[in-house]
Amino acid sequence: MSSSSLEVPRRQRPAKRSKLWRILVVLAILAVAVGWAIWFVRTPDDLPTSSGTVEDAGVVDQGLYVGMFAVGDDFDRTLEISGVTVDVESEGDVEVVPQVCRGGTISVTTDAEKFCAELVDVDGAEFSEGDSIVLLVSASQATEVEIGRIEISFREGIRWGTKEAGLEGATLTFADHTPGTVEEPEDTTSERPEPQEPRDKPSDKPGDKPGDKPSDKPGDQASDQTTAPA
Repeated sequence: MSSSSLEVPRRQRPAKRSKLWRILVVLAILAVAVGWAIWFVRTPDDLPTSSGTVEDAGVVDQGLYVGMFAVGDDFDRTLEISGVTVDVESEGDVEVVPQVCRGGTISVTTDAEKFCAELVDVDGAEFSEGDSIVLLVSASQATEVEIGRIEISFREGIRWGTKEAGLEGATLTFADHTPGTVEEPEDTTSERPEPQEPRDKPSDKPGDKPGDKPSDKPGDQASDQTTAPA
């Protein structure tokens, strides 16, 4: 009687290298997806810009409102502003305060309330159609101020970021302001005494006319000419 051994066939295991490759592919896809999501969230659409500039003049200790960024009624976005960065160059002491002008636009003025329905601080303010961003610029001494294009940090839905916006820049010149004084014109006319009637000399007699000589008789006229004796 013969006996035979039964051999069970072994199953082939997948190669470790093939499994690792699949893991790497999945990780790469996830990395691309996460990277794209971060890029999308951190790169909102650009804001409108312009090559225009502003040049104007003001006086020391009087603020100037300068319009730097404005949108029309066709602006279909709503931004929640977290800050506005302003590039300012000046040799003097200058203060620049960004504000949101609701429902209005300006160029340069000392009284923005005439053109804006409301002026609010930019931090946490909503910005939408018809609004604009203005800078309140003031100087404590005579100087020239160079302002570059502003940058707005904002959130729009799930996206947030910082974008340049508005005009290319502005140049403002502040001069000293001294209240004017009006000088009274000098009187070029000299005061002249009123003409007086000639007074009688002590030697005049009653009835003598002014200018008579003592030797004249009363009523004689003074002689205008001197006659040489014959």
